[in-house]
Amino acid sequence: MSFDLSWLAQLLGLLACAIGAAAFLQRQDAKLRLHLTLNGALLALHFLLLGATAAAINCLLCAVRTWISGYYRSIGVMLLFMLLAAVLVIPQLEHPIQWLTLIGTLLSTYALFRLQGMGLRLCMLASTLCWIVHNIWAGSLGGMLLEGMFLVINSYTIFSLYRTQRAISSTA
Repeated sequence: MSFDLSWLAQLLGLLACAIGAAAFLQRQDAKLRLHLTLNGALLALHFLLLGATAAAINCLLCAVRTWISGYYRSIGVMLLFMLLAAVLVIPQLEHPIQWLTLIGTLLSTYALFRLQGMGLRLCMLASTLCWIVHNIWAGSLGGMLLEGMFLVINSYTIFSLYRTQRAISSTA
């Protein structure tokens, strides 16, 4: 009986999905960051085993970025992560759809360091859409589930924020 690495890759992706889901249940920022960092590291290994090197690099950078953003939120740190993503990922791109991982990473980096409220959520939604398309193309079950979950939760939150803003503006 031979061991197929694609099964291990998919299991790691599903584990990352579960940890990503648990991240949003955390009430303490430090625990949220820890879960998201572990999620990113597992997704990096998942994509590496699937042969999606660009996605793996992006996920590893996202893991480190998530951890660091809890301590430093300056424009310089943001630009450093954006530059690292471009320098490390662009040489790995072999198919046009892989650009979506870089675009998604750049969008989420900008959002985490510079935006808040509705702008943050909309930018993160755009990043999620990039990753969903890539993950379907790459055959990442855990990645599709994780980003699909982010899409639903974030869309619900955007809709709720919009309704609240609309209700406030109509009473003013």
